[in-house]
Amino acid sequence: MSGSNGFVWTKAAVIIWAVLALCASDAVAQKPQFGGYLLLDKRFVRSGEKVRIADFYNRLRLEMSVDPGSQLSLFASLEARFYDFSPTGEIRQLSELSFQYPTDLSIWEAFVDVRGFLFSNVDLRIGKQRIPWGTADGLNPTDNLNPDDFSDLVDFTRKVPSWAVRADIYLGEATLTGIWLPGVRPVLLPQGLQELFQVPLQEKGWKMRLKLPERTPQNSMMGLKLSARLDRVDLSVSYFRGYDDIPAPRGVYFAPGRTEYLFILPKIQVLGIDFATEAGGAGIWGEAGIFFPEELRFFYKSIGGLNQSYETIYLPDDPYMKFTLGGDYTFPRGWYVNAQWMHGFFVERGKNDLHDYLVLALEKNVLGEKLRLKLGGAVEKAGGVNGEAVYGYGFFPELVYREVDNLEISLGGFWTDGDPGTLFSAFLDVDQVYVRVKGTF
Repeated sequence: MSGSNGFVWTKAAVIIWAVLALCASDAVAQKPQFGGYLLLDKRFVRSGEKVRIADFYNRLRLEMSVDPGSQLSLFASLEARFYDFSPTGEIRQLSELSFQYPTDLSIWEAFVDVRGFLFSNVDLRIGKQRIPWGTADGLNPTDNLNPDDFSDLVDFTRKVPSWAVRADIYLGEATLTGIWLPGVRPVLLPQGLQELFQVPLQEKGWKMRLKLPERTPQNSMMGLKLSARLDRVDLSVSYFRGYDDIPAPRGVYFAPGRTEYLFILPKIQVLGIDFATEAGGAGIWGEAGIFFPEELRFFYKSIGGLNQSYETIYLPDDPYMKFTLGGDYTFPRGWYVNAQWMHGFFVERGKNDLHDYLVLALEKNVLGEKLRLKLGGAVEKAGGVNGEAVYGYGFFPELVYREVDNLEISLGGFWTDGDPGTLFSAFLDVDQVYVRVKGTF
């Protein structure tokens, strides 16, 4: 096997064999548990007057957990994203397996759990992990510890696990959680989604460079959360200090024959609160995050010719709030309804640039429980250039076959439309129909 992907796969094989050898040794008190899934995914995207098969990835997830002792647990998962189409552009690359069959491999999660660390009421988790915060259904303004995974527009609520140290201290009916994240990671984007980063003076073809924070202890991120159950309400307050994972423009260098945009990850602090309860058989939830951004100034420097330079405020340090309110209910005839109102999407920031979204999902079993019909939709409202309201729309239907245990076959669609200035208007060229086959083991 040759090429960079071959080298990656070789290293992964060594890791897998080492873990399996460790788990098979007599030092392990219990047998390891294995699991995962295989997800095969095909996308048919409308591009202008054409319909093309998108070069979208399939996924193979391998998971393993083991308890070497009464206080110790280990968990690890590998995710392979493999593509159907070859980027080969030269005859010589036809002998390169990694060019013919591109594959991305990641150690998705890998952490150690220690129960009763120093004290009986303290649990510790160290390693690469997903740390979900908030009570809303995927639309969580307080969930800022892990970077967003926007690589699949059909499911933009996913996150990428991060290396972290997490400590949970149990205080009777309350839990105090502390998080330390030494590294800063940006969002994971799908190919060609530059519309999320519309910046002043941008021209097509200009270089867009991202400068990440310096790797120092001062730039590490942290979070604190206090959660408790009061009567029938789950309630928590949280604090996050770190960086926004969505890049923001810092400035532009302009010179004859060379123009470069500079992006950074802005510093933020977030004070959050969330709740979840039940009333009359309906689930009700809500959460809000007050964002305290650091002022971000945008500079323009022209080298050569006029030698001009100036600065403007791109993002003021004024606090702003994002929130989500929602609920769900299953009616007697089997219709499940989930509705959420979100103020401020993940990519939006600044009190004057937050849009409102009403997201609705209806689900019902068909033909007994052989099929699951899902009808999803969203309406977006934003302020236009002249202060007049503009609107965007999305429709996300899906039909899922699940008669066979551990198997799901899905047929769905993703269609959007909207006025200029809306988020949905940026996705007009990615309307798609998808077919997915997922087997879990």
